[in-house]
Amino acid sequence: MESHDAFEHAGCLSEWDDNRYHQLEKKAHFHGAIASHSIAGKMLITRETMDSPCVEQICHVPLDSIVIVNVRSDEDVLLNGRYVNANTFHISSGRSFHAVAKAPIEALMLTVSKAAFFESFNTETFLNSESKPFERFIQPTRETQVDFESNLKSHLGGAQAGIGLTPFSTSLGKVFDCVQEILDYERSSHLVIPPSTRAYIVERSCEFFAQHIQDEDIGVLDLCSHLRISRRTLQYSFEDILGMTPLNYLRSVRLNTARKLLMSSPKDTIQGAAMDSGFSHLGRFSKYYQDFFGELPSETVSRLGAHQRHH
Repeated sequence: MESHDAFEHAGCLSEWDDNRYHQLEKKAHFHGAIASHSIAGKMLITRETMDSPCVEQICHVPLDSIVIVNVRSDEDVLLNGRYVNANTFHISSGRSFHAVAKAPIEALMLTVSKAAFFESFNTETFLNSESKPFERFIQPTRETQVDFESNLKSHLGGAQAGIGLTPFSTSLGKVFDCVQEILDYERSSHLVIPPSTRAYIVERSCEFFAQHIQDEDIGVLDLCSHLRISRRTLQYSFEDILGMTPLNYLRSVRLNTARKLLMSSPKDTIQGAAMDSGFSHLGRFSKYYQDFFGELPSETVSRLGAHQRHH
């Protein structure tokens, strides 16, 4: 699946609940591609590539699933308050997932039902995790990273070509071996990657803004009060981590939210989408929207209408 729109791309990733992508840079190009293979309804192997200057992903991993993610990019990716790249595997269940990428990325993912995970792997270090949310950041050996990548891509290539579609092909077995090595490595290393203070502040801020997206009155001072930090600390944190002010971040997310509403329900009113995204002044909203996306909200709606009539 390929898409030139962040909203459409987000809808193609079935691993996550309430998956949202926000473009954080004005008039930015976007290209996303997803290759995935479902195995017996219990596992999903996915390769996602995304090319856009600065994109945020916000979603949730279901409690009955475990998602193992390995991200690679020319710049480190901020994931749940930590900077990660090809050397780090993030394993989570029942947790929020928040990532910001400032360069093209490739994400390799294995999604397993929780029952299949505890059935398929030796999971001593995950005991007592069956019913609770958890997340781990694990950095195994370079050899394991390379093997995971090559075997996962080999499996997807075979699936695409119609080869190795048996539930447990050779390449899939090798992917499983890599996952077991990652789990075993965590048991021996107990590596914990602490979030930096500024990354933590941005992480909590994004979470707070996401919960109050519709409330136009919620702003930077409310956030400072909520986190018990000074405005200067907040400003420095955002500029250091995201390269933008908290206010610009908040406006970008609200505009992305409005665009998602317009694209998912083009028959609803533009005013309704604006209000639901925290913009009470329709004229100002239209100006911000055009400045950010390069088209008026009405143009987004009419373009979608024409596309739907065509199909």
